[in-house]
Amino acid sequence: MNWSQNDWKEEDKLYSPKRKVNNKGSRYHPHIIGSFYSQKNKRPVEYESLGERLFYYYLELDTSVLRYYVQPIEVSIFSRNDEWFHIPDVLAYKQGFQPLLYQIKDNPDNELTPKEELCNRYCRALALEKGWEYSVIYPKTMPQTLTRNIRFLKGFLKMRKYYPDWYDKVVDRLSFLENDSIEYLANSFKETIDPLYLKPLIYHLLAKGTFLTDVNEIINSQSIITVNSQMVSPSTLSKGAVNFVL
Repeated sequence: MNWSQNDWKEEDKLYSPKRKVNNKGSRYHPHIIGSFYSQKNKRPVEYESLGERLFYYYLELDTSVLRYYVQPIEVSIFSRNDEWFHIPDVLAYKQGFQPLLYQIKDNPDNELTPKEELCNRYCRALALEKGWEYSVIYPKTMPQTLTRNIRFLKGFLKMRKYYPDWYDKVVDRLSFLENDSIEYLANSFKETIDPLYLKPLIYHLLAKGTFLTDVNEIINSQSIITVNSQMVSPSTLSKGAVNFVL
């Protein structure tokens, strides 16, 4: 599916959050609910577990994901002459794919309760009816290094005012070098700008997919980076031209 020309007005209206997050299931862990500002959706995103927050960070970094909606729909559940609603965690629109409906859980080893199995069955049926995909995912089972890198790079997604002045210079320099460390690339500009001033931009370009590195190794100033050949210019960053590969 090609979502690149979608203006998202209809989806923004249809899939606005169907409920507010709450601490009902985590009263002994009061700090696992919260919100952050989504650079991708241009609005706050609420979460009610650390697994949810981690996955939403991943969606922010995956440049093939053009839009995502938390608490997007109410799924009617029928059980023993009773009807109630279940709200899946997130609906994501990924370039080249059908919409993806996700339920986020902590541990795949935990046995599903009858209620959870019922919810999955109805969610899967609704997704099939709409031409979507449905998956239950476990973000907290990702390797620790990968989890750390997702959290780290998410912090560099925000644009700073001086970035556009240096985009082309930094990208062209790394293209010339072909591949080198973040430290070396930043220091190569030390005659004209403090390298510490450029490092946030380099991490920003990594977070946006313009630069590539091995995300299965801890990302730091010694990480070896290269230009993503699919990213033709910084102006394509907002178009989801490349994928943050996990």
